[in-house]
Amino acid sequence: MNDQGTPVSADGFRVVAVDADWPESRQFMGGGDNQVTGDIHVCLWFGSASCDPQVEHVMVLSASSGNAKADEALEDALEDYCHPGEGPPASLPVPEPITITAEGKPVTFELWRNSSNPYWVARGRVENTEVVLSGSGTEPSELRLVRVNDLAAYSAPIAFLPVREAISAAMGSDLQTAGPSRQLQVEEADTTLRALRDIAARGAALGGPGRELHGEEADTVMRALRHLAQEAGPAGEWGAES
Repeated sequence: MNDQGTPVSADGFRVVAVDADWPESRQFMGGGDNQVTGDIHVCLWFGSASCDPQVEHVMVLSASSGNAKADEALEDALEDYCHPGEGPPASLPVPEPITITAEGKPVTFELWRNSSNPYWVARGRVENTEVVLSGSGTEPSELRLVRVNDLAAYSAPIAFLPVREAISAAMGSDLQTAGPSRQLQVEEADTTLRALRDIAARGAALGGPGRELHGEEADTVMRALRHLAQEAGPAGEWGAES
């Protein structure tokens, strides 16, 4: 925050995404909005609904200028690029330049491609946003990137909804004007989590987690769990914050 207590904003930051022609699932995988430093980062997944890295996919990490998350994301991606589980080599091979279309303009990225591994990693900058791309099964030079300021179109588990909306708001998207369904979704998520916390607290006070639930309390838990399950992925996957 500044001296007046006003949250700092990441000047010019916009989330970078694969354009709307992408045929598979589009998911919000995590992010962060630090109002003290102004740092923002967002991780988006474009691929199978189950987030299977073995099939065609692209992951896009967007970070505000100077944000250390871009370096961390590059290191993590390069571990998979080398060989999963082996960690990055002592010195990375020299990347090759590659041109990717972003906002309708050619942008030069650094590309790491391994001949023994279909996985690739690329890093570049789209205006004031640092971008780390990783994927397999698709040719990075054929990607068309766009910048967005509203993440409503990207599915997210309940636990990630507050972060998704906070980042959209930080980029200028107004939750109230984006439609009542989004506002209702956030309110339902908050209600569900509050109900579970309240029941857990009462359970601890009245006999611990082994206490059996009955009647309306049991019905409330079941409704909450069904609601949470609907927001989870096909295999119960909730994604991981980057």
